[in-house]
Amino acid sequence: MKRDLANWTVLLVEDEVDAQDVVTSLLHQYDISVAHAYSGEDALMLLESTHPTVAIIDLALPAMDGWQVLAAMQSDPEWASIPAIAMTAYHSTHVAQEAIKAGFVAYFPKPINAHTFVQDLVSVLS
Repeated sequence: MKRDLANWTVLLVEDEVDAQDVVTSLLHQYDISVAHAYSGEDALMLLESTHPTVAIIDLALPAMDGWQVLAAMQSDPEWASIPAIAMTAYHSTHVAQEAIKAGFVAYFPKPINAHTFVQDLVSVLS
């Protein structure tokens, strides 16, 4: 599995440094490249220069939130095919349902499960 994941690039849109460090560390254990965005605006700029395998987007971002990032991705033909995963500390069943309804392919509540995170990610994208 590790060999296959080395070709992946994850766009991680997360404004909290600690959360970004945890997710990045887990992904790097599988040799997955990570492009970091600390805001929705940064994410859109990175999408101009990279075509990630998947985007993991925190829903609660300052200014442009994760919902708006997803909407921008969906409205651009080049970005619309990139799977987007919602991630948030403000977990509820309602938010999870709304995220899937909006077009996120999966929903990961924070704190993420460090033991299963990469496997869960692979499962979602399989």
